[in-house]
Amino acid sequence: MAAPKYRNPFPTVDLIIEAVGPDGERGIVLVNRRNPPFGWALPGGFVDYGETLEDAARREAREETSLDVELVRQFHSYSDPARDPRKHTISTVFIARASGTPRAQDDAKEARVFGRPAIPDVLAFDHRKILDDYFATLKEEPMDETKDHPPEKEERGDLKEVVRVFGPAEAEVVKNFLESQGVACLIRGQVPRFIYPVSVDGMAEFKVLVVERDFELARELLKKLPEPADAEK
Repeated sequence: MAAPKYRNPFPTVDLIIEAVGPDGERGIVLVNRRNPPFGWALPGGFVDYGETLEDAARREAREETSLDVELVRQFHSYSDPARDPRKHTISTVFIARASGTPRAQDDAKEARVFGRPAIPDVLAFDHRKILDDYFATLKEEPMDETKDHPPEKEERGDLKEVVRVFGPAEAEVVKNFLESQGVACLIRGQVPRFIYPVSVDGMAEFKVLVVERDFELARELLKKLPEPADAEK
C-alpha cells in the first residue's frame, strides 16, 4: 500500500515597515507586485529552508525594497487557507522600521511609502486586513513617535526612559507636569506582546522619555506628583 501523501501549508513572512516618505510624512512601505497576484502589498515572501523567520523577513525586505530594516517585534500570524490564491500559506507578520528611500527590485516593480490616508483600499492577499489590525492596535497614537520631540533634544543627549505607565491619561499627566517644570519629554506607546491580539483600553504600555542630561532632574520632579508613577529603579 502506498504511503499517504501529506500536504502542508507554506511558511511565509510579511513586513509592516514604518518609514518616512519624501514629503517627511511617516507611513508604511508597500510594493507593487510584478507577478500575480498583482496589486499593492506588504513586502514579504516565502521562508527558505534552514532560515529563521527573522532572517527571512530581513532578506525579503532587502530584496523587494532595498531597505535594511530593524525588526521591532512579531505582530501576528495569518493562516486563512484562502489568503493566497496560489496555495495555502501561513504568514508571520513583523513590524519593522527603516530609514532611507525604498527602491523596488526582485519581484516588486515599485516601492514607496504610503501615509495612512493614501493606502489603497484594496491590497493583494489579506494585507488590507493585516493593516487594519495593525492600525487598530495603534488606537489614537500617531505613527510618528517623535512628533512631540523638540528639535533641540537631539543636541542635548540621548533619550532615556524616566517612567513607565499603563494608560495614555497617566502618561499625559506625567508629560504635562514635567514640561511645566521645563523638562522636555515625549511619550512612546507600545501594546505589550502578552496581551496581543486583544488591545484593552488603558492597558497599553507607555514610556515617558527625557533627554539624558535632564534624567535626574525629572526623577526628582516626579517625586512631587501626588500619586507618582513607578519610576525607573
